[in-house]
Amino acid sequence: MNIQTTTQPRFTQPHGLLGDDNLYPESHDTDMGESSFHQKLIWYLFGALESFFLNNSNVLVAANMNLYYEEGSVTKYYTPDIMVSFGTAKGDRQVYKLWEEGVFPQVIFEVASGRTWKNDIGEKAEFYDASGVEEYYLIDAERKYLPLPLMAYRRQEARLQYVPLQQDRIFSPLLNLDIVDTGKSFRLFDRETREFLQAILPDE
Repeated sequence: MNIQTTTQPRFTQPHGLLGDDNLYPESHDTDMGESSFHQKLIWYLFGALESFFLNNSNVLVAANMNLYYEEGSVTKYYTPDIMVSFGTAKGDRQVYKLWEEGVFPQVIFEVASGRTWKNDIGEKAEFYDASGVEEYYLIDAERKYLPLPLMAYRRQEARLQYVPLQQDRIFSPLLNLDIVDTGKSFRLFDRETREFLQAILPDE
């Protein structure tokens, strides 16, 4: 199966310059709600990955956090459903500023919804490709938007390229986990413990 992410036209966004770092907001007026399917899967992925990397101080897991990629511009941002950044100090932050963090998140999950799926497979895929994302996973929690419920892309020959599933699962080399389509839901599987990860958030 040959699925390409690079055939979409390049896109532009309005350009607005701001000199004050305090003006990079956590949310924007265009933010909209999502379905419970979407929310539950994001909560699971975040909780499972946060717990899995709990003892690694150089891995940041974030959910629905604005990622600003151009200093001085409040409009240059994306909001990945889940992003995992290796080489970034663990800890709370309001937003992710690329020029301060010094590294673009290497693993991105997007959970498709009726209003986002075209962007997830089009503009966002193109942007993540150009930004150096190593692994990109698209999940259709409602199983009615994407060509496949679980779609995986991995950087090969300097581009994100589609990688087919093996028996309803795909292995993530960076996470060292399987992403599994169970038929009813989507779960992360640890090959070492031979168990699915539980979404357990650490104590405050």
